[in-house]
Amino acid sequence: MGLDSKTKQPVPLSGAQVAILNIFKAVKPALDESSIPYYLLGGSLLGAVRHKGFIPWDDDIDIGIVRDDYERFLKNVAKNLPDYLELRSYRDESDHHYYFSRIVDKRFYMRREGSIITRNENLWVDIFPLDGMPNNAIIRRIHMLRLLYVRMRYHIACFDKVNLHRPHRPLSERVIIALVKMFHGHGGKNYKKWLVKLDALLRKYRVEDSNWIVNFMGQYKFKEMFPKTYYGNGAMYDFEDMKLCGPENYDAVLSQMYGDYMTEPKDCDKNVHDAHLEEKI
Repeated sequence: MGLDSKTKQPVPLSGAQVAILNIFKAVKPALDESSIPYYLLGGSLLGAVRHKGFIPWDDDIDIGIVRDDYERFLKNVAKNLPDYLELRSYRDESDHHYYFSRIVDKRFYMRREGSIITRNENLWVDIFPLDGMPNNAIIRRIHMLRLLYVRMRYHIACFDKVNLHRPHRPLSERVIIALVKMFHGHGGKNYKKWLVKLDALLRKYRVEDSNWIVNFMGQYKFKEMFPKTYYGNGAMYDFEDMKLCGPENYDAVLSQMYGDYMTEPKDCDKNVHDAHLEEKI
């Protein structure tokens, strides 16, 4: 059980959180046995620091793996998964439309709302690649703009799946969404073309040669670009009944992403995935 950040009392896990935790417990041996370093990201890191587990209203676990290890993980993880779990990647033949990969539990699904089409997705743990960025500030800025352009084209291509109700979108995104709704309809079917282009760009700068690391395809884009020193060798954090690895400098990471991260958001900003556990298949 996670902790209520105000009362410090245990908060019972939801059915979805229990199932997601079990997915990660099945994946963790594959990480440990292959000596693949990983880091809690975003809301999962925030949950570990503020609640010692899940944020009470959160519905997933996000981890990041440095690019070379990420590719090694994708190559080998399927060999170690039980039959009810499956690796999903945009490179396979499934309808997985995300750039990052997922380990899904085929026995459960979540109803995803907030986009043009309501859809069902198997319960998941998200696996993000962590990539290097140019050390030169001018070249880094140019690279950032190229990434943002390709990301925009990808989202337009699969516009029917974009969460239109996510709070606190920047004005530029809201303008683009309004224009696409007006002129483009429900999106095209060439999103994998743009994911291939995005993949080539993200691989251009190796983490080993970079002073910066980014999780570009997370929700916060360049708010998740940090000096490599923030990650360091990793540190262990309590997460429910496990100890999981996250960046060493959690305060700098969470402050950049969330500001006053120890203060809970308003109710209207919770459950930004618009996801609801439906039933066991």
